[in-house]
Amino acid sequence: MLEQSQVTGLLDRLDKEISEGNVCVDGFIDDLQMFQDRRSVVDLVGLEAKLVAAERQDQLEGAQAKKELFAKLLAKMQHYPSAQKIFALFLARINDVFENHIIPHASALDRQQIDEIIEDKIVLPTLQDMGVGFEHFTINHAHVRGMIYWLADRCYVRWS
Repeated sequence: MLEQSQVTGLLDRLDKEISEGNVCVDGFIDDLQMFQDRRSVVDLVGLEAKLVAAERQDQLEGAQAKKELFAKLLAKMQHYPSAQKIFALFLARINDVFENHIIPHASALDRQQIDEIIEDKIVLPTLQDMGVGFEHFTINHAHVRGMIYWLADRCYVRWS
């Protein structure tokens, strides 16, 4: 598992950056900046439109809250290079799963199947990679789902 060793190493570096007060990044690294920028050529714009199109309106209130939870965590940790790299790895995983396992097969998958793919290929591996985190930085289920909704709002993922 190459990614897990990357995350473990980045968590160690992040712990050191925070402990030593090394806040040194102004702006976003390229891998994270890609996801910060909204895709411009899409037919459905924004989180709400994507949830409605996928008949997931019932998730809207929770989705918006989780998206904001992740956005706050990102804002809090944005000045630490290791945190940006961790977020970039996780966002890339989410993007990849949606591009390769959900979007191309959405018409053949029901809601439960899509939710199982998200849980098995995104949520659980991400939480596993994080391990126990550490005092200054942990990621829970709500943060991971918030990353998904944050990417949906930026037009990188959709459920249909």
